[in-house]
Amino acid sequence: MNIMKKVDKTLGIVTMLLFTALLLVVIIQILSRYFPYDFMWTEELSRYLFVYSIVTAAPLALRKQEFIRVDLLIERLSDRVRKIYESVISTMILLFSIVLFIYGIQLVSLGSDFYAPTLGFSMSYTYAAVPLLAILLMIYSVVYIIDQFTGKNQDEEGEQI
Repeated sequence: MNIMKKVDKTLGIVTMLLFTALLLVVIIQILSRYFPYDFMWTEELSRYLFVYSIVTAAPLALRKQEFIRVDLLIERLSDRVRKIYESVISTMILLFSIVLFIYGIQLVSLGSDFYAPTLGFSMSYTYAAVPLLAILLMIYSVVYIIDQFTGKNQDEEGEQI
């Protein structure tokens, strides 16, 4: 899955860029309280940057199993049963992502009639985060299921992002 290494790296870089931009916008927002300049757009932009940073970071967390979970019972299962259990969970995430994608597309079409109050762009761009997240979660769920049964592990694949 050499392609997935590149996708992981790209998502990691995009996540870091979005989060850095978020930090800069929040710093501008804080500094604008002490100076006569009023940047009304910072609150809105910070919200959108936060949403998109989650969209790019969540699939990476799914791939590396970094979400919070209670694994007391899971650790006591045999390797084969644990792989089946993890695959069932990934299948449920895949099914949820399909539903999320369908409704996300509807949300994007609704957003074409609305515009961001201070930034002025179509809300479709903001709402596009939902189907984008769904697509990424679908891809990463399928890859995780494949990795479970081919014996590949994210730790074996090498590079950290």
